[in-house]
Amino acid sequence: MEFAELQPDLQQWMRDMVQRGHDKAGMMDALLKTGYQPSIASAVDQCIADCTGGGKSQEMAPAAVARTQTANHAEERGEEGDSSRFRLFEPQSALYDLGDRQVEVLLTMRQPNIVLFGNLLSENECDALIEMSRTRLKRSRLVNAERGTYDLGEARTSEGTYFERAANPLIADIETRIERLLGVPEARGEPVQVLHYREGAQYRPHFDYFETGKPGSQRVLAQGGQRVATLIMYLNNVKAGGSTVFPEVALDVLPKKGCGLFFSYSNATGEVDRKTLHGGSPVLAGEKWIATKWLRLGEYRVADA
Repeated sequence: MEFAELQPDLQQWMRDMVQRGHDKAGMMDALLKTGYQPSIASAVDQCIADCTGGGKSQEMAPAAVARTQTANHAEERGEEGDSSRFRLFEPQSALYDLGDRQVEVLLTMRQPNIVLFGNLLSENECDALIEMSRTRLKRSRLVNAERGTYDLGEARTSEGTYFERAANPLIADIETRIERLLGVPEARGEPVQVLHYREGAQYRPHFDYFETGKPGSQRVLAQGGQRVATLIMYLNNVKAGGSTVFPEVALDVLPKKGCGLFFSYSNATGEVDRKTLHGGSPVLAGEKWIATKWLRLGEYRVADA
C-alpha cells in the first residue's frame, strides 16, 4: 500500500504522529487496532522517510517492538489482522516504560479482552483530578438509544464532569500516556470523564458500545463511529463496595488508587463482545472516584448543537 493512495486525513494523522516523536511500532499498533491491514506498514515507512528525510524508522521502545513483531508475524502467516477479531491489547511484558512512569500489568484476560494496569496514575494525579472536578459535578446521564438523547435514569446514580482533550497540562499528560500505552491516537478518545459515586451509588450492568440498530444511536455514532474500548482509572481506595463487575465471566475488580482497567469490545466490522457486560457495584462505605476514557473507531468529534 502506497502512502499517496491513503485518504488525506489519514496521511495527515501519520505526519502528525511522526512529528510528535512516535515510532513505527506505535503507529502500526494504532492502525491495526482500528481495523487497518498489516500491509499499511509500507505506507508508514514511506511517511517516516518523507518526514525525517532519512528513510529510517525511529528507535522503538521495547514494548512497542514486541507489539509490532506480533503484527509482523501475523502478516507473515497470512492472517487478516485485527479486522477479523475484537480489538485486543495483548501485553508482551509485565512492565511498560512510558517515559514518565512505568506501568505494570497486573491481570489479563483474552475473552473478553481485559487488562488491569498498576501505577497508571500517580497519587498526586489522582488527587488533582478529584479536586479539579468537585465543583463541576452534575448527575450522570444515560444515552437513550431510541431518541439519541442523554437522560437521567436509576440504572446510573453517579455524578460527574468531563474535560476536553488537552484541557489542561494534567489532562494532556494523561492522554499522551494512554496513547503510548494502548497505541490508540488521542484523537480517537472521548473527553476524560471523572465520576463520583456516593455511598449507595452504582451503575447497573450495561454495555459501553452503542446498539447500532437503535434509531437514537446514529447521533452518537456520527461523532466518531463505534466505541471500541474503555479505560477506567481508579482515583481513590473505596472503603467497601464499588467494584467493577463483569457478570458474564464472574470477574470482580476492586478499586485501587492509581490502577487502570482496560477492556475492548468491538471491531471495524461491527462485531461486539457481549461478554463485556459490566457494572459498578454499589458503594457500601465511603465514596468512589474514577476517571473514564472511551475510545472510538474513528476520530472523535463534538456533536452539533
